[in-house]
Amino acid sequence: MASYLLVNSRDLHEYVGARSVLDLAAQLRARGNPVTLFLVENAVFAARQGSRLNQDLEELTDKGVRVVAEDVALRARGITTLSPAVAQSNIDELADLVVDGSDKVIWY
Repeated sequence: MASYLLVNSRDLHEYVGARSVLDLAAQLRARGNPVTLFLVENAVFAARQGSRLNQDLEELTDKGVRVVAEDVALRARGITTLSPAVAQSNIDELADLVVDGSDKVIWY
């Protein structure tokens, strides 16, 4: 079983392929793989409390996908309140996951 890191930098509200990113995370997890969805840059807009994607992110976490948002991107966009489904993280953890913590990394 491979562990997956899906890094998304695009705003999931505007990106045409956003649904495919979320679906891939769910499918990989359904196959028993550990999955982390790491939101960076404009993707952190989905992490905002009240975002229309909150329910989608909650469904992912209910399935066992770990969803995190990068702290500097959150601050730069004035996001202070996160969806309960999203944990705040930092670029150091992302680097650790890319280098040592994941078997497969997919960056959108």
